[in-house]
Amino acid sequence: MAYAPHREGRIWDARENRTYYCRLYRPHVLAEAVNAAYPDQATRYAVNIGAGDGVSCNDPVYPLFACGFGGLAVEGGDAPTLASNLPADNIRKLTRTFVTPMNVAELLRAAACPVNCDFLKIDIDGYDGPVLKAVLEAGYRPKVIQMEVNPEFPPPIAFSVLYHPRYRGSDRAGRVGGFYGASTAYVLHATRLYGYRLAYLDFVTEWTHDVTLVRGDLFEVAVGVLGEEIRTASVRDRWLAHPPGYSHFAEYGIDSLAWRYRTDYHELVPEIWEHCLAADATKHEDFVVPFHLSC
Repeated sequence: MAYAPHREGRIWDARENRTYYCRLYRPHVLAEAVNAAYPDQATRYAVNIGAGDGVSCNDPVYPLFACGFGGLAVEGGDAPTLASNLPADNIRKLTRTFVTPMNVAELLRAAACPVNCDFLKIDIDGYDGPVLKAVLEAGYRPKVIQMEVNPEFPPPIAFSVLYHPRYRGSDRAGRVGGFYGASTAYVLHATRLYGYRLAYLDFVTEWTHDVTLVRGDLFEVAVGVLGEEIRTASVRDRWLAHPPGYSHFAEYGIDSLAWRYRTDYHELVPEIWEHCLAADATKHEDFVVPFHLSC
């Protein structure tokens, strides 16, 4: 079965005054391709952590739920239309439920999530990295993982907000300020220990700054869909071949684009540390949320 990109062509980036060529796929097609290649392993179960209303913002799980997948959809806010947008009885809907590294495994167990579910999405605009690690440490091995990342940190720089109950998604003025989520390198390092490989990046599709990973034993399926270059190109080269994502650090006057091509990491990492500390303190006012930064 052939899987066509949903968008392909040249993309102009005004910040850099240059054109990129991108071939963009919807992440759910990798789960469909894996199931087509290994139907005996299909669970037809997907997990959406940070579901919103289940549909908006190009939600990558919705197409799977729409074609009959069961699963779990969790949202920390009220989301009054989540149930009506995902009416199927085989989808468990939880609202006003904040997912943390301490409760995520129990939420999955309570929903009878298969350890090898077909698709896991995490997008909670905060300590996404520690939540992902907790899922894997609990023994779950989703076939495909789609993860929102903070696109402003170039590989190999690993950044992640760490869990703290006083973390804020935005400040009092509604600004995210760059201090959220985990970087591409952090996510890849955390998942590589469990055999996952990077299949896909998308910092272009509206509301999207995500990476998609495939379990190592299924990676050849991703190569068949996306092309040989996902096997041969380095993570940094693939990241640089993609246009830079939207800058939330710019909301605090921090020029993260200046980090993009630098390789003097011993000097760059301390500079980024100071910027992260400033953004953290500005967002949280009287408190600093712990974070990880390394190279």
